[in-house]
Amino acid sequence: MPINDSEISGNVEPELSELKGEVWQKVLELFEGDEAMARDWMGRARPFLGNVSPESLLETPEDIGRLRRFIQQIQLGIVP
Repeated sequence: MPINDSEISGNVEPELSELKGEVWQKVLELFEGDEAMARDWMGRARPFLGNVSPESLLETPEDIGRLRRFIQQIQLGIVP
């Protein structure tokens, strides 16, 4: 039996939207709240992401997870 309406319709938008919001907060943390720098960073291709922009990885939960791991690596100093 379905738990909620989104399972019935196959709509995962609320979950995807929530994941995107969490990633955006992490990116803002990277840039100490500077939205202009965060947006610029999100829009530029990154070699460590296969030469795609971080914002292009906001389409699926799997890609969002990949982006979150990348952000964590930056925070830990693993990736320049």
